[in-house]
Amino acid sequence: MASINDNVRGKKLFKEGSSKQQAVKGSDGEYTVSKEISDDLTSLTDISEVYNDDGLYQVNRFLLKQIEDIRQDVEELHAFIKDAFGKDSSSAASQGPKGDKGDKGDKGDAGDTITGPQGPKGDKGDKGDTGATGPAGSDASVSGFSGKKTVGKESWTFEDGLLNSIK
Repeated sequence: MASINDNVRGKKLFKEGSSKQQAVKGSDGEYTVSKEISDDLTSLTDISEVYNDDGLYQVNRFLLKQIEDIRQDVEELHAFIKDAFGKDSSSAASQGPKGDKGDKGDKGDAGDTITGPQGPKGDKGDKGDTGATGPAGSDASVSGFSGKKTVGKESWTFEDGLLNSIK
């Protein structure tokens, strides 16, 4: 596993100074060059001239090798940072693996059960309407019948036309 230090050792290769100024190293360790040189270096976009001119190539080949090494280092740093922290800077904290689930806590005590007082008895409802009068019945006499008749779940016993018992 790789680690990265927090010591930034590099300095800018140059910073812009005034027009026609000689290049000088300042107390901060950085080089100040004339505005003309700064503008020329800033405008460079194609290094192929150095590769195509053998004289320039021979003079600069060691610098070209160093620049390629630095480029590879920057590429590795980019990959390291992206892997460690992701591409979104708003979530730049490195996330480790999820930890083990903790033990289940004790069950809490039961809460109080409170029954309120019983409310007052409600008002008595109104008397219902009287039902319709049924049809007139026939003579209730059983004319001297003796025997049993089942009415619902009851057994009625008759003797000489009179009800004797209900069981």
